[in-house]
Amino acid sequence: MTILVTGADGYMGWPALMRLALRFPDETIVGVDNYARRLWVEEVGSWSAIPIYSMDERLATFKEVFGKDNVVYHPVDLTDYYAVKELIEKYKPRAIVHLAAQPSAPYSMISPKHALYTQGNNVLATLNIIQAVKEVDPKIHIIETTTMGVYGTPNIDIPEGFFEIEFRGRKDKLPFPHQAGSWYHWSKVHDANNLMFAAKVYKIPVTDLRLGVVYGTHTEETRKDPKLATRFDFDFWFGTLFNRFCAQAVTGYPLTVYGKGGQTRGYISLDDTVETLALAVEKPAAEGEFRVVNMFVETVSVRGMAEKVQAAGSKVGLSVEVMTVPPPRVEALEHYYNPENKKLFDELGLKPKYTVEKALPEVLEDLLKVKDRIEAKKDKFLPKHLREKQ
Repeated sequence: MTILVTGADGYMGWPALMRLALRFPDETIVGVDNYARRLWVEEVGSWSAIPIYSMDERLATFKEVFGKDNVVYHPVDLTDYYAVKELIEKYKPRAIVHLAAQPSAPYSMISPKHALYTQGNNVLATLNIIQAVKEVDPKIHIIETTTMGVYGTPNIDIPEGFFEIEFRGRKDKLPFPHQAGSWYHWSKVHDANNLMFAAKVYKIPVTDLRLGVVYGTHTEETRKDPKLATRFDFDFWFGTLFNRFCAQAVTGYPLTVYGKGGQTRGYISLDDTVETLALAVEKPAAEGEFRVVNMFVETVSVRGMAEKVQAAGSKVGLSVEVMTVPPPRVEALEHYYNPENKKLFDELGLKPKYTVEKALPEVLEDLLKVKDRIEAKKDKFLPKHLREKQ
């Protein structure tokens, strides 16, 4: 038996690869990546706060630390259909955990070139996987992480994918409207729609994990050896709000709150994320099912996150200040936000290990060890036009 993991060199992909290899020791775990994330971050002039090693070094260390030899790696470009089909024909995986994507909203908005690249890279990769699965074996379970961002921030509760609606005296169950806020997020809307269509016409089992903001520096596996570490981006383009606030805190840079700080998002720890991926493999969708799971544990506003980082900073000896900066993109500065996430617990059975508040002290202590690396790139906390306004 085989499980395929795309984006295996990424922040989530690498620890997911290890978790799956340990969870399913009698199966071959096939990692796929083309190292593009490293190049994108280098392009914007930044790097991972936590040093990361090559895939060869990572795999050798994994084997040495855990005594397992059930992971293989292939540097494949997923926008090449024939390469994707060849890979799936060779390994015939029972599940594909599809994590490969250009994941940054700000990066996708830099220029027309970046918008086109993001849409092409993300949508074509998913389409190629769908078509190859259809040709090789439609029973292969496709698990993809799209994003909670496909919903936007509507002024009503957010269901898990579908909702019942009555219009002009007739009722139906329909996909919840998408209101994405960047070219990246729209690429995941297209992925979700294509996967829904594939489940309908090809009867492929699909799990669409609509991921919230992932945070944290470690999982159980990455703690075992520095060479098993996963990346931690903190720049404006690839660092999430959580990452950026933590990096700013350890360098004495004020936390940059956008406007009123009322923007609210769902959050889930890195360890809980890779556990959810393993649970999705263990509990597959049914034939022809398009299963949508809103994947977050708690919701936190920008202002609330700043307060949590301040409080955690004081516990590790940091004096953390806050400053307000103009929002870098068009979005509501305060809004209603009440998404549902029952399937994560009731169907997949996740038992969360972390909350933001619980994770923060460890993250700050981890980043203090690499403070010099963050200091060297702290000019990347904000884009140029916001730095010039300070």
